[in-house]
Amino acid sequence: MRFSILSLILILSLPLFSQQTQKELINSGITKAKLGDYKAALIDFNEAIRKDSTEGEPYYNRGIVKSELKDYQGAIADFTIVVALSPNYPEPWYNRGVAKDYLEDYSGAIFDYTKAISLKADYPEAFHNRGLALFDLGQFDEAILDFSRALVYSPGFAEAYYNRGLARFNKGQFTEAISDFNKAIELDPVPAEYFSSRGAAKASRGEYQEAIIDLNEAIFKRPADITPRLNKALAFMYLKQYRDAELIYNEVLQLDAVNLEAFTKRGVARQKQGDLVGACVDWDDALSLGSDKAREYLEKFCGR
Repeated sequence: MRFSILSLILILSLPLFSQQTQKELINSGITKAKLGDYKAALIDFNEAIRKDSTEGEPYYNRGIVKSELKDYQGAIADFTIVVALSPNYPEPWYNRGVAKDYLEDYSGAIFDYTKAISLKADYPEAFHNRGLALFDLGQFDEAILDFSRALVYSPGFAEAYYNRGLARFNKGQFTEAISDFNKAIELDPVPAEYFSSRGAAKASRGEYQEAIIDLNEAIFKRPADITPRLNKALAFMYLKQYRDAELIYNEVLQLDAVNLEAFTKRGVARQKQGDLVGACVDWDDALSLGSDKAREYLEKFCGR
């Protein structure tokens, strides 16, 4: 009886589904996608494509949904169809670039972002994302230029300031990086990574106390994040506040029990406080995790 009821429901629902126009199916799919019902949205877009496979709109929206579902290969396939059907629209090129970025195909992503920019010169998101792809390829000068171009068209683009700051940080331009992080925080004071990165830049410039203030803010905003704690502990090490550094490394190891850097540097902090036994234990643990530096410390201080 259960199978009969299921069949009856399918038979009754099929004519209603097939009576929908392609546009109605696309609109229905978009509504479902906005509500987070991606699987139902895919069904609508698939049916819209079945009705007319020469229209780019259902492929485009299906590609967006596949990206949301992290099916980036599927998204790329859909966006590729769209650019073949409508090559003069920048958005499918841009979104195909995003999907390629997620698959770490940075060169392919740069190609697509460049095509999108050629079709829409004032496209800050495309400049920004191309900058990110260039950054991931280690091309920091080119990335800085793209982040700067994004800011020409979108002066309130906090992420562009932040990522330009990261690129400048990687080039050792700490003063310029701090200036960018300041602007990013002014525009959007919420992200913890903005404070964490500014703290790292201040520490790199020797401003350890100021760095600790930023790193404390980053830790407050994101308590489970290890990076600002490691940077804060390192700032304490430079200030020769070894007990404070040891306590922060303790916190790191509570969050990540196999953190090689924390074991290695906590050993240094303990050695500086005269706790050679504790230091050697830490360096043994670090060595077991693959630290060459710990091997040097064990040979120098522990007679291993």
